[in-house]
Amino acid sequence: MTPKFISKLQRKSISRRLGPVRMFAATACAVLLFSALAPFALAQTPTLIVVRAVPAKLKKGETAQALPPLTKADIGEIKLGGKTVEMSDFQPVLKGPHVLQLMVLLDSEEMLGAGGQFEEIKKFFADLPPNVELAVGWLLQGNVKVVQPWTTDRDLAGKALIAKTREQAADPKNDNGNPYQCLRNLAAHWPDGDPSKLRAVLMFTDGITRGNGQAQAGDQLNPDVEGASELLQRTGIVPYPFFWMDPIVADPNRNPGGQLEGQQNFSQLVANTGGAALYEGIFAPGSLTPLLNRLYSTLDSEAVLTVNAPGKPGKEVSLDIKSNRDDIKIFGPDQVTVGNVLPKK
Repeated sequence: MTPKFISKLQRKSISRRLGPVRMFAATACAVLLFSALAPFALAQTPTLIVVRAVPAKLKKGETAQALPPLTKADIGEIKLGGKTVEMSDFQPVLKGPHVLQLMVLLDSEEMLGAGGQFEEIKKFFADLPPNVELAVGWLLQGNVKVVQPWTTDRDLAGKALIAKTREQAADPKNDNGNPYQCLRNLAAHWPDGDPSKLRAVLMFTDGITRGNGQAQAGDQLNPDVEGASELLQRTGIVPYPFFWMDPIVADPNRNPGGQLEGQQNFSQLVANTGGAALYEGIFAPGSLTPLLNRLYSTLDSEAVLTVNAPGKPGKEVSLDIKSNRDDIKIFGPDQVTVGNVLPKK
């Protein structure tokens, strides 16, 4: 007959006898749980990083001519978030297997093109290799208005370059609304979410922030520029700001700002993003071709590294790359997003 109850002593004895069994079961469960989670804990996410060589003594934010293209042997240790990562692929940015999306932005307050400058830009378009996709848009009221979506048709991209008249440039409706706010808008609404494509923006503007109510001293960072820089890094967009200020102000009542302010903003923008500022002196260039040639040389000198980053896509981490050579430094963004995509909200 089965007893209706068990004494405390009996329960204690049974508990001791089952102890090793329970411990074994718990251990087995832990092993199974770790095995199930291990692929996630050890996940490696391919991440693209665009870099180029600069002279070893180049100061942060200083502009330098592009050096010869990087080679795989030039790349030393790569760290993401302080952890050494493996480089799984090394390719040139131009004429490589990756698509480079180059967004070309014109300032709605400027009359660029009225003097025939668009022919020089069209020539630059025609010289780009087939792996480059082009889009054209305007800096307008704090946003980017895309007038030509991504295309490999150089003629089609060139037709989207339409100069503003003086009346159009002076119209308050065509205020750019702060070039760096426009960049933030572009980064947040990049018109293609494919993380396998490289992203860059060529922005023609004087770079001056007007009407933001913030006085900018020569030794202070512009918070508008800093915010744009951070978001460009997070979304993997490399900026190439091209200094252009109309020789004649479209609206005499508009604050013309100062060339040095705009160029200082450019230097701040590219210092942490891995980009390059395009200007020569403090005035708009008589010809765009020399600076466009410099941009082509810069793109041609860049390489895209594929690294196996620890973790899932969406995590923003610091980047540190050392060169195997003493005469160069590897220049790229300060931060990258694992998988080159923003986390879904």
